[in-house]
Amino acid sequence: MQFTESQQAAITHKDKNILVSASAGSGKTRVLVERVLQRLLAGENIDEFLIVTFTNAAAAEMKERLEAAIRQAIPEADDKQHLLKQLRLINVASISTLHAFAMRLIEQYHYTINLDPQFRLVDDAENTLIKQEVYQTLLDDAYEADETATGHPFTHFVQQFKTNAQDDGDLQQAVFTLFNFAMARPDTTEWLESLTDAYVSNADYAQTLFYQQMVQPRMVQTLEGLVTLAQDAVNHAPDTNDEEAAENRLHNLMNDAAKLEDVQAMLQNSDASFDQIRQLVLNLQFETFGKNEKGKAPRFKSDSQVKEAWAPISKERQDRQKAIDSWKHAYFTLDSQGIQTAMDGAGTTLATLVKFTQQFQEAFLKEKLRRKVLDFNDLEHFALEIVQQDAVAHELQQHYREVMVDEYQDTNQLQEAILSRIAGPENTFQVGDIKQSIYKFRQADPTLFGSKLTAYPMREDSEVITLQENFRSQPNVTNFINYIFAQVMDEALGDVDYSGEAELVAGADYYPEAIAKQANLLVYLQEDEAGSDEEEVPNSSENDESYDGATGQIHLMALKIRQIMQDPDYVIFDRKAGKTRRPTYSDMTILVPTKNQNLDVLDVFGALDLPVTIEGTENFFQTTEISVMLSLLRVIDNPHQDIPLAAVLRSPLYGLNENDLALIRLQNQQDDFYQAVTTWLNAGDELPYPGNDAAQRAKVQRVLQRFADDLADFKRLATQNQIVDLIWQIYNRTGWLDYVGGLPSGAQRQANLHALYERAASYQRSSFVGLYQFIQYVLELQSQDRDLSSADANVSDDTIRLMTIHHSKGLEFPIVFVLNSTHQMVSINESKGPILADAKAGVGVNYVDADHNLMLPTPQREFVKETRKAGAFAEQLRVLYVALTRAEQNLYLVGTYRTLDTMDKTWQLSALGTSWMLPTWIRERASSYMDLAGMALLRHPEANQKLQKAYAAVGAEFDMPETSPLPAKNDFGFDVELMNQTTLKTAEAAMPKQVVAQNEQASDRDSSATPITDWHQVLDFTYPYEGATRATAYQSVSELKRLFEDPDLSAGRVLEDERLSAQNEVGLRFVNESLAEPEFMQHQTKRVAPAAIGTATHMVMQRVDLTHGAPTLADLQTLLNQLVANESIEADVAKRVDLQRIESFFNANILGQTMVAHADSLEREVPFSLLLNASNLYRDYQGDEKVLVHGIIDGYFKVGDDVWLFDYKTDHIKQNESAAQVLTARYSGQINVYAQALVAQGLPYPKRYLYSFDAQETIELK
Repeated sequence: MQFTESQQAAITHKDKNILVSASAGSGKTRVLVERVLQRLLAGENIDEFLIVTFTNAAAAEMKERLEAAIRQAIPEADDKQHLLKQLRLINVASISTLHAFAMRLIEQYHYTINLDPQFRLVDDAENTLIKQEVYQTLLDDAYEADETATGHPFTHFVQQFKTNAQDDGDLQQAVFTLFNFAMARPDTTEWLESLTDAYVSNADYAQTLFYQQMVQPRMVQTLEGLVTLAQDAVNHAPDTNDEEAAENRLHNLMNDAAKLEDVQAMLQNSDASFDQIRQLVLNLQFETFGKNEKGKAPRFKSDSQVKEAWAPISKERQDRQKAIDSWKHAYFTLDSQGIQTAMDGAGTTLATLVKFTQQFQEAFLKEKLRRKVLDFNDLEHFALEIVQQDAVAHELQQHYREVMVDEYQDTNQLQEAILSRIAGPENTFQVGDIKQSIYKFRQADPTLFGSKLTAYPMREDSEVITLQENFRSQPNVTNFINYIFAQVMDEALGDVDYSGEAELVAGADYYPEAIAKQANLLVYLQEDEAGSDEEEVPNSSENDESYDGATGQIHLMALKIRQIMQDPDYVIFDRKAGKTRRPTYSDMTILVPTKNQNLDVLDVFGALDLPVTIEGTENFFQTTEISVMLSLLRVIDNPHQDIPLAAVLRSPLYGLNENDLALIRLQNQQDDFYQAVTTWLNAGDELPYPGNDAAQRAKVQRVLQRFADDLADFKRLATQNQIVDLIWQIYNRTGWLDYVGGLPSGAQRQANLHALYERAASYQRSSFVGLYQFIQYVLELQSQDRDLSSADANVSDDTIRLMTIHHSKGLEFPIVFVLNSTHQMVSINESKGPILADAKAGVGVNYVDADHNLMLPTPQREFVKETRKAGAFAEQLRVLYVALTRAEQNLYLVGTYRTLDTMDKTWQLSALGTSWMLPTWIRERASSYMDLAGMALLRHPEANQKLQKAYAAVGAEFDMPETSPLPAKNDFGFDVELMNQTTLKTAEAAMPKQVVAQNEQASDRDSSATPITDWHQVLDFTYPYEGATRATAYQSVSELKRLFEDPDLSAGRVLEDERLSAQNEVGLRFVNESLAEPEFMQHQTKRVAPAAIGTATHMVMQRVDLTHGAPTLADLQTLLNQLVANESIEADVAKRVDLQRIESFFNANILGQTMVAHADSLEREVPFSLLLNASNLYRDYQGDEKVLVHGIIDGYFKVGDDVWLFDYKTDHIKQNESAAQVLTARYSGQINVYAQALVAQGLPYPKRYLYSFDAQETIELK
């Protein structure tokens, strides 16, 4: 396997802190695996590395790759035994997510922080319900205490968060927001208490540190963009100065620029007071366009073309004035005294909010501990508390030779603190790509990566290694991505400069020239530029609905897919097969920024017979089958809810129509709808309003009676708290599960219903009970936008995949469509809410003057708002980067604009850029991915040609702005395709009804299969491997020891076949005849079970340290005391452990003495798994299938070329019995399996020993 120079460095360099900046497609996982493998080949052990991944799937993949790499290396390895040992260790090695590692730390060291280890992890929905319950209790207590408090301070505090509805929802949101931010930090308390510092001021606002360090630099940056625009307007004014109207307008533009420059200078004057700056800004007002110094505004006298030339200048000027007005409102509404008042009040409010949040934090944790549940935040905080113990940190640092972190760019401050305590001074290896940090909503902090990217090259104990080569994407895609991001991503917007080593290098040189090379922008125009939307489209009778922006771009994308599947010259390169072929549907993936359009995609693609599978079950709760079920569950809980009840009766479950519902309503028009139903059922033949249709009355009567019977039975199940049984009974009784199976995408719909059932099963294992709480539980999932994760139908392999961009991270696809690329990048939620929080900028809150009913804005809130918006913009840049780098071969950005003018207005701003990187203010004017791509591509030398062609396709002309072309550093091809409703429907009408992929792989379906003529052979079919369905797939070694005992042990017994019958209808697994005595029975009888003593003895033998020779009795007593303190052994059991016999074993017994002498090769508690032929376990078994046998070997060690296998036994031996005979009879079969397991691992067949502690005798098995 060939590695690049930088990859080789990442594999071999060590003994320093290493940060690997690995671009998309650079093979970072392969490098990480190879690095570990080379360390193992050098003699290190896999369990001496801490390898942290971001997801469980990534951890599982890492283990699989490592195992495969180790197995592949064994035949050529010098020390095969060492690598075989690594295969055994890999399942217990620390390769996991940080949450899983935190769990392991708590399990191992919980006693150091006095934490009860008996807990379970709570899911998000249950956690939120507990959180709300605790919050409500805390709020009620606060209100109760406030009733007797002087001045009612808590009531005044709550008024700061009152909404128009006068509820406490905004206060709850504020508390939860603050809590969530604080819990992602290691310094939770310190950070919370520091939040009010920004609101302290004893001087003019312009002289405060907050203004000078935070606000002023941002205002200067804003002015820079406005000044540039104003100057550009002067420089590019139309050359029509022969008219007075034009001269006046040019003079206005020059005055605009001068006024803005004056404000810019004032802002940079450090001696200016805030009120001086404010007055100048408030006076900043543009003159009426066209007025002269005398206040007159003469009109244009020449033809209309001159007036039209000035029209866009006028529009841009209006936009600038709006931006200035918005800026005034944001920072200059209040004078210095008003700001001081607002800051004082807001600071007091924030201090109270912090205190209340801390009370909530304490109460929430206390309640979770009472319920014996923890969430992921708790795991991390307890883990940090553990590693902050110096003794624990030292032990972990001594154990782990290196701390490896994958996807380091997604680490947060709390996780960094945990890892820093475990790592040594020069043994961290962190891999990631700051350009792919897209989990800010989980408090990921990409600046951790960025700071080390800058600092490590300056330190001798650290190093940055950059992996630039993209081995995934063909060069056309790589160069396309580079051209865009070199213009739009820098440290100010994106947290990294996209230049130099940050750029991708096209490393995939294996793609043949013949394959398609597409990097296209597909744009649907909602308003036709030429002609009417109602223009007749040939053959469009079946498609006469109008397309809006959402459905239009989906139809455009579907058209492109159908064209690809029809085009015989469109081929892709199959990387696994190593050859070109026609694409299949499974080669295509649709990535979406949000899941709002998923149902639209399903509808459009379903109508066009395009197979599509949604990954991640997006919009689960919006599907018909689930919404109906949720309505029915709400009715069962409380039928006096009109909307859910009407929805259920109107649904296919009961099939009433709107006229039927109206007739029911007439029976009782005063009460709720359920009372109207009850009135009907109680009226019999004497309905108050019977109507004129007897057939309708009979139908409604039947349906309502069936509904009432169902509701009574469903309520009975609900009162028994059997939610799972209730849901399944609904499925069976109504046939709902079968019904939805017959709808379009039926398999997916059935999978959704099964997911609801499984979620109910999960709920019943939670700390909540009852149908009402289950409904709240599901509604909480819905409100959090968290869909159920089990609804995967897996209906087809050849299907187009649809997933969010976040879900696609780490994946790759031959053909990628980025749908809804004109989606608003920065959500309005970034600037909404009772408080705004940012990890770096702090917390922004306004002040409500309740006495005067005024809301006073604070500059702190505005600053945090702008910081959040800039951060969200930067993150969306990285999301776009992730989306584009998923493409292996062909890439399409799909979006929609209302008109060409709308598109032009944004794209052509890039013409004002004078360097590779577009100015910040221009990039911030982009509101979507398509805007950014369009801005960048407009500067390409071929842009004019491409856009002329695209505009002509919709009957328009493109007017290229004045700009200097920006040649690409590496050539690439791209195109822009525009369609409106008329051209799109015309193209759709010309397409064949259905397209079949011309792919030789499709021939896997056997087209020559002979039709079945005799159905008896199907109906009477007998499965030839019936025995396999009754045989177990795995087996504990202790359960089948009789099968492997020595043959001579059967002497004196009747010879019989101990194997199970493969035809047995009942039992198919060997099991012990007796079960362990439950702990509660042991307590009741006040005695210690022999099995407990045996387990404790084994634990002492496992933990005793032999590296310094045979242990003394004092050593053993110290160890036993530690095990009791750690709660590994109960105190009552510890008293029964015979330490003298253990001490005698190591000091006076030949087996123990030999073990001590060869402690360097000693392996204890060795887990193993072994595949045995099923025929060895089952009589008359036909076939060569195998059964997995698993167990744990007490231990073995090497004596020269021999291996000594041993097993301790604490069985009681009666006085008249021989220990050798008894234990050999009982355990020889078990030891024989252990011996086979060692042989399977590459060791020689061992000498086998049993040791009886009761008889103090070593027994060698011959």
